[in-house]
Amino acid sequence: MKGKKQLASILACAMLFGAAPVEAMAYDVPETVRVGLESICKNVSSATIGAWELRIGMEDDGDFEKGGVITSSGIFTAKPATGEFIAIDDEMDCEDALSLAKTLSNMGLDAYAAYLEDEDWNVYVKGSSVSVVETASRKSAKKVSGFEGYSITGGEAAVIVPEEAVLMGGNVDDTFKLNTMPYRGMLTFAVNGTTMTGVNVVDLEEYLYGVVPSEMPQSYHAEALKAQAVAARTYAMTKLGAHTGSGYQLCDTTACQVYKGYSNEASSTTVAVDATAGEVACYNGSPIEAVFSASTGGYTENSENVWYAAVPYLRAVPELGEYGDNSWTRELTLNELTDLLNAKGEGIGTAKDIVITKLSTGGRVQELQIVGTNGTKTLTKETIRTYFSSACGSLPSKMFTINGKGGEVGQHSGAASMTTQTTVKSGLLAAVSSKGIIAKTEGALSYLNGKNLSVEVEAAESAGKPSVSVDNSDYEVYSVNISTVKNGKFVFEGVGVGHGVGLSQKGAQYMAQLGYDYQDILHHYYTGITIED
Repeated sequence: MKGKKQLASILACAMLFGAAPVEAMAYDVPETVRVGLESICKNVSSATIGAWELRIGMEDDGDFEKGGVITSSGIFTAKPATGEFIAIDDEMDCEDALSLAKTLSNMGLDAYAAYLEDEDWNVYVKGSSVSVVETASRKSAKKVSGFEGYSITGGEAAVIVPEEAVLMGGNVDDTFKLNTMPYRGMLTFAVNGTTMTGVNVVDLEEYLYGVVPSEMPQSYHAEALKAQAVAARTYAMTKLGAHTGSGYQLCDTTACQVYKGYSNEASSTTVAVDATAGEVACYNGSPIEAVFSASTGGYTENSENVWYAAVPYLRAVPELGEYGDNSWTRELTLNELTDLLNAKGEGIGTAKDIVITKLSTGGRVQELQIVGTNGTKTLTKETIRTYFSSACGSLPSKMFTINGKGGEVGQHSGAASMTTQTTVKSGLLAAVSSKGIIAKTEGALSYLNGKNLSVEVEAAESAGKPSVSVDNSDYEVYSVNISTVKNGKFVFEGVGVGHGVGLSQKGAQYMAQLGYDYQDILHHYYTGITIED
């Protein structure tokens, strides 16, 4: 992102997880982001850097200011370097520091060319004394305590670099390889005693080059990719404080967004990022926490039904349809469920039944109870998805029936379906209807970014269900009491992958194929937002 922008920001993450709302505050969008490369280099004792040369210097608002260059045969090794050193009491340039460090090393000292700042260098010696270093170097020396940084070996002389400095590689497009994985931008390490984590300091837009194809298939429609690019950029802005205690802002895993760097870039997703450069989704002038999932199964979810707080722009909306077949099945026997209860120490005896006790208009299970001979265990929110992981695996979504039961409460007794402008035909929707999860597939969507649009799903009619009118205000959670046990086992049949809040990637692809642009898509999934640049 070129230049700084003043934006108002709310901590949407805090809202999602139950903290009290805070007042909006202005902040600068950084030129670069610091991404902890946790997936390949987290809390390690050493790491390899693939490059013929490394430029060492400082980063200032996205610009690299070179302080020196070191070369090797193609690979360097980095390790944490902390504690006390004996420093030559004389600043010098990089070439002189490398030469002196090599000389002292040949004399048996553990010597390093030490980068300081700007173009200033020194020589640091580990495990020695002032008098020994002064005798060997014929220069005055002094103790330096509390140094925190990392060493780099593999060149003509060993080098130590403070944590605040950065490295740039000399490979194609100025990339470097960390543990064989290539990245754009700059590299440093967050050091924690005897271990360290690799940190990629990279332009925000170039970070998105590696995020978008890691989160959405590069083969998707251009408008879906643009919607993902805006969502990813906006989401990153609200997550910048996620890992500050670890020495970086974001990580490269699903805890933030999946980021695979230079090797995973694709031309289609790079074009999508460039086409939306600087654009963010805002609510009341503040960047939103633009959460997304692979597939909602036909109806998105309210934030409070997955996490804790109601967020105004994360409201449940019906899908027009979703790309592909997103159905799934899991099976669990009563004996397996009893073993799971015992392993978790629930103390409710032998399993007898699973009872669905709350369902949403969209057909998503909001609460269920595991009934045992000595009591019940109630599951809500995301625990519903994850509780059975060690038995039959985590459930991909909460949009499911058990032995064909559940999802029926979404029927509306209101107005009949509106005039069909676009007919959605989808094997996914037919599968959903056949499983009894009907409300999310048989409705008519009457609002999309200010446009009148009605969708009548033929799959619902083929299942013998009447079509009804559905809009954002129709969403409710209903209390029910549905026993599901059958022949000593439970067959979970569902659709969707993920928490279901915000953007549906399969839904975005479907909308794009119907001819909607990325702003239409974003306005559909995030209620009441504006797109700002």
